[in-house]
Parts: sequence; structure tokens; C-alpha cells
Amino acid sequence: MKTRALRAGLISGLCAAALLSTSGCSIFIPQYGLTIREAVVDAEYTGPDYASNPVEITESACGEEIDCLEAWSTDQADYYRFATRDEAAELADGLADGAQSNFIVMDFAGKAGVDRSDQEAASCQLRGTHFDHEGPCID
Repeated sequence: MKTRALRAGLISGLCAAALLSTSGCSIFIPQYGLTIREAVVDAEYTGPDYASNPVEITESACGEEIDCLEAWSTDQADYYRFATRDEAAELADGLADGAQSNFIVMDFAGKAGVDRSDQEAASCQLRGTHFDHEGPCID
């Protein structure tokens, strides 16, 4: 009797896990909890700093227009972090000049006087942090 109950519980648990993982549940994605502060601002990379002069802009940037969890501005790009990849993709798809790495979107618009190679390097660093680097770093 205990074996049958244990087996039923195990099957139920496996079914629930399968359902959550196929439904796009973000908590099972390793990069889900990675913040912009961790991935960009406080990250220690070898080589040049491609996230210079970071300023947190969450309060002014995240709201009705952009439903983000966190936002930062650097000399190279504005960064936005979202709860889901789909939300990030929605913003990234509407940008004239930007890149997406999982839950984080980089917007390069309005960053005058910044070398394009620095922006691409910043994108490569972020995508490397997120284990999401295939092909060019800027879409």
C-alpha cells in the first residue's frame, strides 16, 4: 500500500515538474535570478570596462510603458531586466538598435560618442555571463 502511494506521489511530482518546465516557468532557467547589478555593474571582467558610469534608473524607467524589474544606464547602453524572456523579447523586437540576452535587454539608442565596438563588446560580455553567446553579439 505504501509503495503504491509513494509511486503515485512520485508520478504526480514528475508530471508537475514536466508541466512547469514545458510551460516556460522561468524559475527553472539558471539565468532567471541574475540581476543587471550582478551581470553588468558589479561583474569583474578581464579587460576594458564596457559598462562605465552605471546609474540605476529602475524607478524612472520601469513602469507602465516598460514593465521591467530592474533598469540601469551606462555610457554604452541602457539595460532592462524582465520577469520572462518573452517580455524581454517584446522590448528588444521594438528597438532600432539593441540586443537581448535571456531576461536582459540592452538599448544602444541615444548613446552618442560611444564606439560601436565598445557596445558590441558590452553585449558579448553580457551574453557570455548568460551562457547565451552564439554568432554576432549585436542582433
